[in-house]
Amino acid sequence: MVGAGLAVVMLGAIAALAFTWSRDAGPSTTVPERHPGAAELMARPRTPGVWPGPNGLSGVNGDPINDREHVERFCVERGSVCRVAHTYTDRTTYESMTRDTGWTFEEFDGFPGVLVVSQGLVPEGRPQDLAGCARGEFDQLWRDFGALMVRHDRADSVVRLGWEFNGTFMPWHGADTEVWIACYRRAADGIRATNPHVLLDWTINAHGTPDGVCGGVSTNCYPGDDYVDIVGIDNYDHWPAARTKADFDRIAAAPDGLDWLFAFARERGKPFSVGEWGVVPTGDAGRENPDFVRWMHAWFAAHAADLAYEAYFSNCDAGGVQSSLFRAGEPGCRANPGTADVYRELFGD
Repeated sequence: MVGAGLAVVMLGAIAALAFTWSRDAGPSTTVPERHPGAAELMARPRTPGVWPGPNGLSGVNGDPINDREHVERFCVERGSVCRVAHTYTDRTTYESMTRDTGWTFEEFDGFPGVLVVSQGLVPEGRPQDLAGCARGEFDQLWRDFGALMVRHDRADSVVRLGWEFNGTFMPWHGADTEVWIACYRRAADGIRATNPHVLLDWTINAHGTPDGVCGGVSTNCYPGDDYVDIVGIDNYDHWPAARTKADFDRIAAAPDGLDWLFAFARERGKPFSVGEWGVVPTGDAGRENPDFVRWMHAWFAAHAADLAYEAYFSNCDAGGVQSSLFRAGEPGCRANPGTADVYRELFGD
């Protein structure tokens, strides 16, 4: 059965799907054929101890291009359909990340699963804009983003708003907790004003919050239950890497770990997500780690009832995590063959 928190949250969202929208002009009296929305798919029952099973939402980002074609290539390689496609908006300017990011949705036209969109709170290089956001200076742009989702028939998608805010590497990191929360709330209210179907995912970066961010505790930046539909984490095998199952369990139980944040989500009655995860052979692990995939898969299966979705993060960028499983042999792409084999075994049909 679906976990109680997941079912309660999703029932309200499912009720909100009573009407559909045309691509160009608001409510339509003609009801087109549509794919099931995020809330509807998340509310389907999971089989305890199994992942993904018939209804688990598992997927990936498009790599090297964030589009439907590259998501589906990954899924063919793993041997099972992906029900989640994870993408990102442009973050050059406020306009490019809100009203002008239609390409984000166009690249996934017709994708029948859940679209997960990682959306920043300020553009790259503009941390000072958090204060303006908190004051409401960009409210109209957030409303425009919600309307954009509706126009592209992706109203019922997941938005990871201001994800990984608890690390200093993001321009929207929570250096000032009150300002960060105020900005998040303004953005959430703006998006929901034009798109009440959106599911907002509040996602932390695993493995530790610096003292100067959110007061050293990620959950200090929690914006409140009314502003969050899903609590999530990005969990990679680095800093610290898990060399044994005991390491994995210890890291999961520590602050900002899988188990630690899952407990917080259950206390709040929220479903849980792992929007990014993967091996990091370029980090402190110093190698690929097939066992990390085994341990993550077992964790997903054990928490299937309350797991909204998970998405592997595939990456071959220079200076990136080099987590790719199925792009071995391409220039600049590190091979992880043992990890790829285990992933196919566990996540394929």
